[in-house]
Amino acid sequence: VYRSSGVGGLYRGLGPTLIAMFPYVGVEFMVYETLKRRWEMHVGPVGTAALLLLGAAGGAAAQASAHPLDVIRRRMQMQNMEEAKRDDDVDGGEDAEAKKYSNMFTGLYHVGKTEGVHVLFNGLGPACLEKIPSTAIGYFIYEFLKVTLKVSSV
Repeated sequence: VYRSSGVGGLYRGLGPTLIAMFPYVGVEFMVYETLKRRWEMHVGPVGTAALLLLGAAGGAAAQASAHPLDVIRRRMQMQNMEEAKRDDDVDGGEDAEAKKYSNMFTGLYHVGKTEGVHVLFNGLGPACLEKIPSTAIGYFIYEFLKVTLKVSSV
C-alpha cells in the first residue's frame, strides 16, 4: 500500500470509518438505555439475562443502522486496491470499468439507485452474529462496573 499510494494510502478509508462509527455508537447506547429504562418501569430490576438481552438488542440495532456505511467503506477500500492492481498490470486492465465512489454519500446513492437498497444490507446477518455477543457482554460489564464504582447513568 505504501509503495503504490504513499503514506496517504495507509489512512485511506479512515474518514468513512469514523463517519460510520458515530451513528453506530449513538444508536447502540440509545437503544440499550431506552430498553433498560422501559424494562425497569414495566418489569422491575434488570437481571443478568435481561442485561445480556438488552445489550444484544442495542448491538443488533447499531449494526443494522451502520451496515450500509460499512458496505460502502469496504467497497471504497477495494476500489482503491483494484486501481493499484490495474496500474501494476501489464495490459492496463481496462476490460472491466471499476465503480468509482468519490465519497461515502455518492457510494450510498449509486448503490441504492443501480443495485437496489437491499444490497446495502448484504452480509448483515453474519455481521450481527459477530457483534451481538460482544455488545451484550460489554453492557453486562458496563453495568457491573457502574455498581462497583457506585455511579449512575446520565
